Amino acid sequence: MNCLSASRWNIYHETQINAPISQVWAAIYNISNWEWNLWTKLEASEASTGTCGKLLASYEGDGNYEEFDFKFKEVNPDTYTMNWYGSLLFGLLFTGDHVMRLEEGSEPNTTNLIHFENFTGLAPILGEGLPYEKLDENYLMMNEALKEYVENEN
Repeated sequence: MNCLSASRWNIYHETQINAPISQVWAAIYNISNWEWNLWTKLEASEASTGTCGKLLASYEGDGNYEEFDFKFKEVNPDTYTMNWYGSLLFGLLFTGDHVMRLEEGSEPNTTNLIHFENFTGLAPILGEGLPYEKLDENYLMMNEALKEYVENEN
């Protein structure tokens, strides 16, 4: 690990959703219909590995967005993984590597959502660039909003 890779601001949340994994994946994969998500929108032609797009971040969930470039690093329906990242100054200043991964729950028709982001670069080390504590709260609220959306879909 080099000096620009460690960050105290990395985010990690797990949420159990009472719905089949295929139903949860469908909600995540359909990026053009993230109506459940007030905090993050992904604008891209499709959710597929290598596709670039714009990430819209609303820190207050109020429809006021900041725009960032991103690229899908992995979109894999076999492992139920959606991973995207963005960086500044070739990653030296900042890289955010964001993952939403699903696993079968221990009970029938339940899904574990594993949702995390690792931040690297000079800005996160210094605590600069993003409101990291707010993002941590927002990612948990995203999980809970997705849970409510999927569980009440039918």
